[in-house]
Amino acid sequence: MEVTTTGFRAVPTALDAAAAELTGSADRLATVRGQLTTPAIGTDAFGLVPQSQRAMQAHGNSLQRSSTELESAATQTRRLATGVTAAVANYRRGDTQASQAFRQLLGGGTTLAAERAAAPAGAAPFGARIAANRSAITAELTAERQRLAGYQNQLTGDPAVDHRLRETITRSQARIELYENVIAEHRKILSFDPSGDGSMVELVGDIHAGTRDVAVFVPGTTSELANFERYHDAAVGFVDAAPRRDLAMVVWMDGDLPSNLFPQAPSASYADELGPRLADFSHQLRAEIAGSAAAGNDVQVTFAGHSYGGAVVGTAEQHGLDANRILHIESAGMGHRVDGPEDLRPAQPDVQRYSMTAPGDPIAWVRDINIGNWGHGADPDEFPGVVRLETGNYADGRPLEGTSAHSDVLTYHSDAWWNIYQVFTGGPLVTVPSVP
Repeated sequence: MEVTTTGFRAVPTALDAAAAELTGSADRLATVRGQLTTPAIGTDAFGLVPQSQRAMQAHGNSLQRSSTELESAATQTRRLATGVTAAVANYRRGDTQASQAFRQLLGGGTTLAAERAAAPAGAAPFGARIAANRSAITAELTAERQRLAGYQNQLTGDPAVDHRLRETITRSQARIELYENVIAEHRKILSFDPSGDGSMVELVGDIHAGTRDVAVFVPGTTSELANFERYHDAAVGFVDAAPRRDLAMVVWMDGDLPSNLFPQAPSASYADELGPRLADFSHQLRAEIAGSAAAGNDVQVTFAGHSYGGAVVGTAEQHGLDANRILHIESAGMGHRVDGPEDLRPAQPDVQRYSMTAPGDPIAWVRDINIGNWGHGADPDEFPGVVRLETGNYADGRPLEGTSAHSDVLTYHSDAWWNIYQVFTGGPLVTVPSVP
């Protein structure tokens, strides 16, 4: 807050910094608490006299009090950080609403740039989200460790009985590793929910003065928190490949995706739920770009959907997805109820669309199916205006084909990987020759 002659003026950027500092302080307090241990003091440390036992007990009590006080301080500090994060979001929302009201009073029209700057209600800036989610993940790490201990205590030693429980333990361990990595590497989490299979949205790289391209990757069937790291690692590979550090990526898994190929994957219900949410995020992303140092760079935004993620992206297009480029990677389809270009209503009228499907990928068998709530619309490879891209070979020269190619198109430095990277950065592409 800044004091003025008429009262106080809020400085949102300073509040963002304060929230981040409070979160960091809470993390440091939690770390110190975790380092408090009671050293083993033998009862004969002071010559087998009663004072030795009392000294040991007093030392242990002192450490316990310190641990309790540190835990309380860390909890209160995180509450402060959450309150500041909410306050700054309210300040920014109020500024946006006030400016819109004044434009209406003055008879001003709303430009596309203004619409992008006004993110959907309740959408906090990325910096505030990152600080809040760091606190949430730190708390969830403690809870997940406790759950894991409970699962391990339930093991009976009978393989037949323990099989499903061991799967649960494996997923829990994977979540713990994810949370630990997020905290240790100060990763930028924009959304987080541990319930069910879990959901997470992560910004990889930065939106800064040098940013020219941002790519949003939507994964597909069986994606959950327990395997989120594979998509994070893939995004890091793409971001690191940009020599001028001008590419940022978002791994977008902001809700439940199908857990199995049947009966869940054929259902459009997951895409119907996630599509509008992804479209909203596209406007929030534009607002973040507009408010950043990259605002004047004409940043190009790509939305890429892999497998079921392609159906999510296609559904989002029906709800006004704001994208410059769309990429369907081994996609389930253009989106439920999408039969032709007239069924898409993107925010951008000149969207460039691309598709890649490796030879022999069985995903091709389930396209062009729409039965009730089953099916994901038209085949992206055959859709009017979509440029079909080659998947080519692995880096060692082997052809990238067959069932395994469904996921292997993301294999680092394969021909498919390079083609995906070129879409993300607006580079030269290797396309499938058109059939005369």
